[in-house]
Amino acid sequence: MFFDNECHVNKGTQAMTTTPNQGLRWHKESGQTMIITVLALGTFLLAAAGFGVDVANLWYHRQAAQTAADATCTAGVMDVLYQDEGEPAPAAASGSWSWIGQDDQDCSGHYATGTNMWAPCWYAAQNGYSSGAGTVVLNYPKAPTSVSGVSTCSSSSGTACLPGYVPNSLLQVNVKDAVRVFFMGMVSGKKTVNVGAQATCGVVAVQSPVPLLVLDPRDETSVNVNGKITIAIYGGPTKSIQVNSSSTSAVVFKGASGSFDLSQGGPSTTGSSIGVTGAEAQSSVNLTLGSTGSYIAPSGAISDPFATICAPGETKQCQSPIGSNSTPAIPTNSIGKNGSGTVGPKIDGCPADGGKGGTCLHFVPGLYSNGISVKNNAAVFDPGVYYVSNGMTLDSNSEVCAGSGVSPYQGDGSSGATFYFVDNSSISVNANSGGDQCTNSSGNTLTAGDIKCTSASTLPGNMASSTVLNGNILLAPCSGYYGDPLGTTDPSGEQRGILFFQNRGAAAATPQWGGGGAFTLAGAMYFHYCDNATEPRSGENCDATNGYTDVLTLQGVAASGTYILGDIEADQLSMGGNPTINMDLSSTAAYYILKATLLQ
Repeated sequence: MFFDNECHVNKGTQAMTTTPNQGLRWHKESGQTMIITVLALGTFLLAAAGFGVDVANLWYHRQAAQTAADATCTAGVMDVLYQDEGEPAPAAASGSWSWIGQDDQDCSGHYATGTNMWAPCWYAAQNGYSSGAGTVVLNYPKAPTSVSGVSTCSSSSGTACLPGYVPNSLLQVNVKDAVRVFFMGMVSGKKTVNVGAQATCGVVAVQSPVPLLVLDPRDETSVNVNGKITIAIYGGPTKSIQVNSSSTSAVVFKGASGSFDLSQGGPSTTGSSIGVTGAEAQSSVNLTLGSTGSYIAPSGAISDPFATICAPGETKQCQSPIGSNSTPAIPTNSIGKNGSGTVGPKIDGCPADGGKGGTCLHFVPGLYSNGISVKNNAAVFDPGVYYVSNGMTLDSNSEVCAGSGVSPYQGDGSSGATFYFVDNSSISVNANSGGDQCTNSSGNTLTAGDIKCTSASTLPGNMASSTVLNGNILLAPCSGYYGDPLGTTDPSGEQRGILFFQNRGAAAATPQWGGGGAFTLAGAMYFHYCDNATEPRSGENCDATNGYTDVLTLQGVAASGTYILGDIEADQLSMGGNPTINMDLSSTAAYYILKATLLQ
């Protein structure tokens, strides 16, 4: 088949003719669809860009509002915590707490410093939210009663939990921001879009290691040092000492030689911190801080870590049980003033020579209605709870030893004693108490290794197991309700619990440990007057006006080998004389303290 420059195809009546160099013929409306498509696509892209700008602006304002809500909420719940702990209300120029306990409190008119300022509203203003009614609203106690993932405190709570004894422990903050929009406004007819943010905060209980804690929150001196006494802290948490007083002269040294030596404090034993709630100058506090220690003032107050620990026989508004141990009942067996007879040398902890009287007075746990008195004698105390009225006195030429806990003198099996003081009479150790060396369960001289609860229990790093312990020796329980709340799960191995426990409903107790001899006290010393009108022995909801009046005094002359292996919690602390007391703190988070926390 051959083709030339022209091709003719005939099929019926149809014909197509193609001529060389002849172009296609277009209709006059061809291409309009393309223009419409380009215009539509351009409009869509402009709309998308407009929406993108508006959405980005809204997102930015949403983030800013959330930041403001978080800051406002945290500041507010700090006020709630401070009020619950009995801290004095702020001075007029520093704002007020009048919003606490009220619902739907609008921050309008409360942003600026002055008598009408509320701290959470001030923080909102610092984050750019300080105008218009309804912009920032505080809801307390209208906040939710629970928060997802945060349980109510119970004996099984191992993490942060909501304490039932803190009224309305949750605060909710809402922030509203009317954001100007552009393209969205063209569509909706509205010039602004409301962007909201919400934050929920709470006063929660968290397990924490405990420092030497002076609880009195009032604007007054709560630590007095008169003489050359030195408290040397070893180990423990990063903050070794906390003084809750709001005074600018909370800690007073009368003379230049008394001091706190924190150079071996903290988890790394290279130095730890002291915090004072009042803005007291560091120069007024004699300190040795070490390479990692610091002085913090003002510092947030620390709540009473034993507030939820029940007194014997107490069951309301306190943590019961601890682990598997229920609150001990008030003992019913009434014991005579001098215990239950005597034990001979090297028996049940009695010194090898029988101590001051040749034999040791033998004390067993129980009800001591007429107090406990040791004078011109040595005495041993078997493990258990001592429920003591009219105080406990270690007088001249006295010495006390911990019962060895070996049958038939094992007491209640807790391996240590807790002395609960029923009234405002307390422990009183007078001059010339202490002397001979106590013995262990084998009748040998007592060493630091003998006071370990178990073979897995650790000793402070400044004590070798072979360290001989001199003078008065008292040991708190290892197990039971007043023992280690973590029990054998304690990362440091089971440790000693509470040694001295003052009735929180008895005012103005004056416990004092003086004398001139060495001593070892293994366990916490707890002296706090709460003055709760509803539950007199409770440690919650304390009255800062009339409470916080127990004063612990540590004093005496120089003596080597003086140890406090545990915590001190007292309303006020007074120190005198010239001893150095080695205080070994635990870095284990064993007890609960209150903390202001952002939750959602």
